[in-house]
Amino acid sequence: MQHSKDESDKRIGEVVRADSATLSAQCYDLYGAPSLGALLRVGDPAAFAVVQGIRTEPLDPGRPVLARGRGAASVEQVYSDNPQIERLLTTRFEALIVGYDSSGIYLQLLPPSPPPIHSFVYACPPPLVETFTENLDFLRFLVNSGSPLADEVIVACLRAVAASRNRDKDFITRAGRALASEMTGEAARLNSILRRAQL
Repeated sequence: MQHSKDESDKRIGEVVRADSATLSAQCYDLYGAPSLGALLRVGDPAAFAVVQGIRTEPLDPGRPVLARGRGAASVEQVYSDNPQIERLLTTRFEALIVGYDSSGIYLQLLPPSPPPIHSFVYACPPPLVETFTENLDFLRFLVNSGSPLADEVIVACLRAVAASRNRDKDFITRAGRALASEMTGEAARLNSILRRAQL
């Protein structure tokens, strides 16, 4: 499927680790990660993934970060006084694979193989978010991810998708029903998610 130039302008990083279900990507810009719960397009042909964790850390694990701001008036001054910091740190994020593009059809299944290392990662613009989320089967990946942050990711994802769809009432109703179907017997968990997602 062809993607617009505007979407290509939103390239945010590259895959540095991938398996059938998850991937890690390194951002081009320090602190340039997409938001928790954001929908991403990865590689070509595209896989789709939802951000489930973000971290900023030393590029070299053997060089721990040291406090440098004792006399600084602000965080900005710390970076200004120590310009080397940005070359010593990197921002990475983890994402859960929730679907892929099969000859122009978006399937909410795991792709036959994970995206190759160095595949480009793009933030999905609202029209692509709207198209992909017409089907809500992807929610089962989030519900069953096993991540300690699973519920927070679901809440963040639903809020982001609802915003992309201008709080469309039909989507909100369908999302609530889809979650209820996936979370049979987990009423307390479901209610907590729906309340915090404002669905």
